[in-house]
Amino acid sequence: MSTKPVFINLFKINLPLSGFLSITHRISGLLIFFLILPFSAYFLLTALDSPEAFQFFFENLNNNLLIRTFVLFMILIFQYHVFTGVRHMLLDFHFIGETLSSSNISAVITLVLFFINALVSIWLVLL
Repeated sequence: MSTKPVFINLFKINLPLSGFLSITHRISGLLIFFLILPFSAYFLLTALDSPEAFQFFFENLNNNLLIRTFVLFMILIFQYHVFTGVRHMLLDFHFIGETLSSSNISAVITLVLFFINALVSIWLVLL
């Protein structure tokens, strides 16, 4: 009996689209927890400190492209997490995804809805 470890090359595994969405949903959850929540709490506490701090924050948000891009990035991560989270909830309640083909169709629909919503968000935030 051999007890040697088995090397599995993860780049050679062909994941279905639904598996890719599942992994990226978990990654977006980690980004929300470690990136979006601390920055959102800091921005909220800073903006609510005084009327001058709120005005300073609002002016920087409107005039600084780097800050607007970062806020847009946070919004898009959160939106992606919500869209894939709703898909996972529908999968858990057996409304969709009984087979691999229906699961992949729901993954495509989720991505299309996210990209439409992302384009609207980019248009609203950056313009």
